Amino acid sequence: MKSWFLALPQVLLLLVFAWVGKWLAQAWQLPVPGSLIGMGLLFLCLHRGWIRLRWVEAGAALLFSQMILFFVPAITGIMQYPWLLGIKGLLVLIVVVSGSAFVMISTGAVAERLFNLGEVKRRDSVEHG
Repeated sequence: MKSWFLALPQVLLLLVFAWVGKWLAQAWQLPVPGSLIGMGLLFLCLHRGWIRLRWVEAGAALLFSQMILFFVPAITGIMQYPWLLGIKGLLVLIVVVSGSAFVMISTGAVAERLFNLGEVKRRDSVEHG
């Protein structure tokens, strides 16, 4: 219970970023989801050091652990569209699975390159320092 109280302000901070992103998307009429812009802003703030990871880490972990609750309405909504369970649904499934696989593979490749780049920088600074 204590972790919920500690994570609540962090969840609110994450929501603020999502709301700011939605506001920017609406104000500038961008064809990008506002929540995605908000998470991009959060990433920028984390990268620049304006926001510390420990300020949002517990809240993000809490939301991530409860993620299935966010998908239940979408899953039950499928029942309104029985055609999704037929051949068209199979095509949608193929697109979703292949798209997810592409995202996971590309994210892994980028993360590995960034990690390796960081290792080289760390080794160079240790040898020269």
